[in-house]
Amino acid sequence: MSAIEALYIVFVGLAGIAMGSLVVLMVGHLMNEHWLAPVRAEAEAASLTLPLLLLLGLVLAFGLGELFPWAGNPADLPSARATYLSPGFFMIRSAAYLLTCTGLAYWLTHTRHMRRVSAIGLALLTPIITFSAYDWVLSREPHWWSSLFGFAFGLGQVLAALASAILITLLKAEPAAPKRMASLERALLILLLLTAWTWFAQFIIVWLANLPQEVAWYLSRSDDENLILLGGSYALMLAAIVVLVPSGVSRIAMIVGSALALLHHATHMIWVLQPRGKPTWLGLVLILAVAMIWIVVYAAVMRARPTYVEEAVEEP
Repeated sequence: MSAIEALYIVFVGLAGIAMGSLVVLMVGHLMNEHWLAPVRAEAEAASLTLPLLLLLGLVLAFGLGELFPWAGNPADLPSARATYLSPGFFMIRSAAYLLTCTGLAYWLTHTRHMRRVSAIGLALLTPIITFSAYDWVLSREPHWWSSLFGFAFGLGQVLAALASAILITLLKAEPAAPKRMASLERALLILLLLTAWTWFAQFIIVWLANLPQEVAWYLSRSDDENLILLGGSYALMLAAIVVLVPSGVSRIAMIVGSALALLHHATHMIWVLQPRGKPTWLGLVLILAVAMIWIVVYAAVMRARPTYVEEAVEEP
């Protein structure tokens, strides 16, 4: 695994959590429910790390040819897709995704009209998350295209964002009372089930169509190592569901369930992204270093954010 490949993997993972946190915030504000309050500060802090990811994206722009095959040889693609995946247009789109999300995060955390901003934000975030999934992930294998991929990938990012926010909230020295987390626990469980169903639905569609280019995406991920990785990922998901299904809210169960959900997401993303080359010490050090920088920034933002109590969202 090269250095640029390692940076790419950590970029996709952290950008997913930051964008997914924006979705969690906006859905919470739109529903005008009290359930968002226990994780609101955590979600806001994650979304406000987007400027750091914009800087990381600038670094990755210098290694575009190493990450995406079309950047060096677009000749074997259909003309429309080759134009869409031209390096210049790709970088303009990527910058627009990150700048728009950064602006939305700042706007949402500095306004009193949260429901109004959330409605506008979700209308923008839906195509942004969908197309960023196509650009940053699906285009690594540009001959395969799936209209369901963006939705499935986006669900995974929201799942990771909510699971991480719940886990951090419950690991605090003074965590929120478990009863205040009941709705969040149910939301996490629903996201786990919906994510599993969406990825399975995509597989069934590809299997029924039986088109060589679409099947090839799955065949490249069906060797013994990948099948073990995928099986382990869904075993973690099943374990999280089993932990969260029983009625009643337990702090320990929610900690274990959210941790298992995060592990499922991480292993499934590795299966989807298919890092090129075996892991190297340099790659692992880079991933850990960037992750630690992100955690430091996240912790600094968390200290500056207020602690929210159960409250309704104000809207004139």
